[in-house]
Amino acid sequence: MKRREFLTASAVAGVAAVCGTQRATAQVAAGDGMPKLTPPEKPAVLNLCLQWGMIPGGDINQKLDFLEANGYNAVETPTGGFLLNDGEKLHAAMNGRKLFVATACGGSNFAYASQEKRDNEVKNFLPQLEVLGMLKSPGLIICPARGNLSEEGWLSGKELRKDFVENTGRRMAEHALKHGTSIVLEPLRRNETPFLRQVSDGAVMARDINKQIGGAGATVMGDFWHMALEEHNFFGAFVSAGKLLSHVHIASLKGRQIPGVDGDADNYVDGFKGLKLIGYRGAVSLEGGVPKDGNKEQLLANMVKLLRDQWAMA
Repeated sequence: MKRREFLTASAVAGVAAVCGTQRATAQVAAGDGMPKLTPPEKPAVLNLCLQWGMIPGGDINQKLDFLEANGYNAVETPTGGFLLNDGEKLHAAMNGRKLFVATACGGSNFAYASQEKRDNEVKNFLPQLEVLGMLKSPGLIICPARGNLSEEGWLSGKELRKDFVENTGRRMAEHALKHGTSIVLEPLRRNETPFLRQVSDGAVMARDINKQIGGAGATVMGDFWHMALEEHNFFGAFVSAGKLLSHVHIASLKGRQIPGVDGDADNYVDGFKGLKLIGYRGAVSLEGGVPKDGNKEQLLANMVKLLRDQWAMA
């Protein structure tokens, strides 16, 4: 077998492995050596989403009304007090709407050297996972570590990975699985964490956890802003996660604001091609700011058009 044919066959096998139920099969095309892939069993869908604080409106129903009226499909909630105090209200307000709860996003850190502190972090999230299960959310976003782990009082990266996969993350994922949801591992940028920075690494951790608990209690997400620094390309990052990808964050690629603010730099077509290949049907949620002189509602409307146009191009 020629080297080029070997590399092509290896790449095809890799896509098939990560796509799982997406039925990726391949055949080398005559002449160009490129693989032909069958489409996923269900086509991907672009479900646009906003984080709670970004949605215009004074109360829960006003915010949900805005989403429905402006081409959005999902809502991403805060963690902590919002889930525990307002989860039931949100559940009632969602009844009869064509919206779904995507994920919950908030702070987390499992790198404490103190076992007691790590246990407290786990205990803090268990009741929140129960609420997310009630809301039929795909999961709770977890960043295992932030900051400089070389300082005293923190586990090393190697220690943290082992403890998270075998202890803290496993315990949360097991609880999530019982309630029909998951923990969603979020890779960050190198200036934010020395530990988990690529989607493929998060997918490996999720698989390792899931093997222990016998189900998909752990998943992974991708964030275009983080990925722009840490990944070779958006397409490959998403394909590396395959069916384990449960959430996506998006922002403008220069200033981390509403997509479209940075003009031609805000091109997500490559990433959308990857999402289409794996049959992604989760949310693509804005995590970014608003320019000081910008009209938020107009910029959000522009974002919807931009992203749907680029999705069609992918």
